[in-house]
Amino acid sequence: MTRSRLYIYILAGGYLAYTGFGLAKSALEQRPENFMLYLAAGIVFVVIGGFLAVKSIQKLIKNEYIDSSAGGFDDGTREDTGEERKKEIKEEIEHEDRNGI
Repeated sequence: MTRSRLYIYILAGGYLAYTGFGLAKSALEQRPENFMLYLAAGIVFVVIGGFLAVKSIQKLIKNEYIDSSAGGFDDGTREDTGEERKKEIKEEIEHEDRNGI
C-alpha cells in the first residue's frame, strides 16, 4: 500500500466516522420511528471509520508502506538505488523463462 493511499484511507475513515456521528446524533435528537436502526448504523460507521483511520495512521508512523520511488516495501533499512532491484527482476524473469513458467 502506498503512502498516498494511506492518506486517502485516513480521510475516508475520518469522513465515515464524522458521518456516523452525525447520523447517531440526529437519530437521538429527532427520535424518528426507527431511530434504533439509525443509531446502530451510526455507531457502525463510527467504529469502521475510526478503525480505518487509526490503522492507516499507525502504518504511516511505522513506515509500513510501499515507497513508489524505491520500487518495494520500505522498512527504512533498504538503501539501494534501484539498480539492485532491476537486477533482481531480471534474474526472476530469467528463472521463470528457464522453468517454462
